[in-house]
Amino acid sequence: NDAGYLAKVIPNLSLFFGDIGEYNGHVECVNAQKRLQYLLCRFVETVSTSSKTPVALFLDDLQWADPASIAVIRLLLLSKPSRFFIFGSYRDYG
Repeated sequence: NDAGYLAKVIPNLSLFFGDIGEYNGHVECVNAQKRLQYLLCRFVETVSTSSKTPVALFLDDLQWADPASIAVIRLLLLSKPSRFFIFGSYRDYG
């Protein structure tokens, strides 16, 4: 159940899609990260292509983003979903 797996990371997902079930399986750490990246890209692609209006994601304080988060952002940008925009901000403390 991919939706249930994604809901473990995004608990409020059911507010948008109703009851999506639970994921009770186990995934090894490396595979879990790859699976999460894949599912997030598919989720964004599905939402942005099924929406009648463009979808925007705003990320604040990117200076605190860890390498795994940057990797997901990079994958989202490279997957080129239609009508999906990412806006970000960061503070330069230097």
